[in-house]
Amino acid sequence: MSEPGYWMTETSGALRPAVELYLAGGRMTDKQVAAMRAYLGRWIMASVWDANPHASRLYQQKIALLRRWVGSLASREVIAGWLSEADKIGIDPL
Repeated sequence: MSEPGYWMTETSGALRPAVELYLAGGRMTDKQVAAMRAYLGRWIMASVWDANPHASRLYQQKIALLRRWVGSLASREVIAGWLSEADKIGIDPL
């Protein structure tokens, strides 16, 4: 089973500034948005979300939606919407 890694432990040097800027409400570059998209993609694709023995059908549908949606995160605003939907089912990658 794969588990999502947290941005705070990422070592490439690209993700931390992007997340910190996002959290501070700053304007993000395309490169920073791409770093966030890649991180959130790895996070939501982790198999740990499929292993939840208490997952309802609605939860499974929301996971599937987030997985389909993550590849199209192209702006700060869309990332915020994605994170809001993830938070509704208890997933908080930040």
